[in-house]
Amino acid sequence: MTYWTSEDNVAGEKGVALFIILPTIGCYRYRIGQACYMCSYPASAPKNPWSQEEIIEYVKKALKKIEGKERVAVRIFTSGSFLDDGELKPETRKEIFKLLAEYNNIEEIVIESRSELVRYDAVKELADIVKDRHFEVAIGLETANDDIADVSINKGNTFEQFVKASEEIRSAGAKVKTYLLLKPIFLSERDGIEDIKESIKKAAPYTDTFSINVTNIQKGTTYERLWEKNEYRPPWLWSVIDILKWAKKTYPEKRILSDPVGAGSKRGPHNCGECDKMIADAIRKFSATQELKYLENLDHECKAEWSYIIQEGILDWQLITY
Repeated sequence: MTYWTSEDNVAGEKGVALFIILPTIGCYRYRIGQACYMCSYPASAPKNPWSQEEIIEYVKKALKKIEGKERVAVRIFTSGSFLDDGELKPETRKEIFKLLAEYNNIEEIVIESRSELVRYDAVKELADIVKDRHFEVAIGLETANDDIADVSINKGNTFEQFVKASEEIRSAGAKVKTYLLLKPIFLSERDGIEDIKESIKKAAPYTDTFSINVTNIQKGTTYERLWEKNEYRPPWLWSVIDILKWAKKTYPEKRILSDPVGAGSKRGPHNCGECDKMIADAIRKFSATQELKYLENLDHECKAEWSYIIQEGILDWQLITY
């Protein structure tokens, strides 16, 4: 069973999030051989897809973990798109949302979808079921730069499609969560930071919550092949700190989140190894509370090396050690 709870930001305040990964057939882009270069999640989708009835029963079991808890967010993942009829039938989606509506302690609900699969009617019928709850549809924009999205990610859609989807979501009564990817391949550390900041600027009018997804190396991906050749290094955690501070100060009305998965490991975002846990903890505390105090006055001797790499725009393949 793939569901768990953890401390998180719930509709703007500290609370508990229940994460549920639904055992669907996974992303349609993966099924046609066009997966994003950094993503291996669809490969873990069940080889024998569960029935729609089994998926509903699975959600019922997962929801038992939040009984008796207060200020709960439910974040639902499918390794694809919740709004893809090939993964979840419209009736299945409605049944899941009816289950969520029965829990008064659920204050926030988040689902994910690719831009091109967002439809007004599909979002509207779900928003009507949960009514006044904080309901977000998360879109993996990754970058607002279409060239980077094409060459470094193989995303398969454009910023214009994201804008259209965001407008549909908001008109249907839901909010928009935008995923951005820190440091796609072929970008230097400095360029990765600047790409995130420029993407935030462009996407801010269409976004309620930003989630900075920090690249980690997943097995069987293009990113892994470049990493194995020492041609790619996962982002520095100092870069995450820089982005979060800038974003929150620039757009204080937006919720800015980040969870540096795999922080401190060679495959995950890391600094020198000595300060990784401290910095990752600070990032998670900020995300849960939105309080900048957790990002201030952080320092370690390796920050000087990171600053030099940023200042000079050094590329990963030019570095000797990781």
